[in-house]
Amino acid sequence: WAERRDLSRSEGHRAGTLRVRPIAEACIDSGVRHLTVYALSTENWSRPRDEIEVLLSLLGERLQAERKAIFEHRIRIKVLGSMDPLPPALRLTIRGMERATANFDRLTLNIAFNYGGRSEIIRATKAILQERIDPEDITEDLFERYLYTTDVPDPDLVIRTAGEMRLSNFLLWQSAYAEF
Repeated sequence: WAERRDLSRSEGHRAGTLRVRPIAEACIDSGVRHLTVYALSTENWSRPRDEIEVLLSLLGERLQAERKAIFEHRIRIKVLGSMDPLPPALRLTIRGMERATANFDRLTLNIAFNYGGRSEIIRATKAILQERIDPEDITEDLFERYLYTTDVPDPDLVIRTAGEMRLSNFLLWQSAYAEF
């Protein structure tokens, strides 16, 4: 998108964040209860440092800028992904917004940030092993309780922008039966 307009990738990321609000409002108007957007993948850390810094700052900026609308529309915010490598101030902003919106029920906006489907599956597997759960007791239902999306239904539809026809490590387990 940005390249076609002779803009930087960072400007493209910024423009993309501005589309989330109208999409979330359209979901609410249409009765869609869960929306997941892919904001930063685990693979994105190999991008140029200035682009990473923009991506890291965008989430906190948008959460603050959209706070009033989030509360007015009763949108629950849930961030999927590892918070470990994120700057402490961003982690506090994310966790604060998650806590403040935990009981909102019109739309759950899942933001996949520092998220990768493969790393999520490995993380869940390690957690199960650490709890020393008997392998005979491991079921799909049990495994799903260890995923970031434990209280979110699997997606019915995956929409890729820019004509892409691949999952890009997005909700690998959860998208098993989703339409594209």
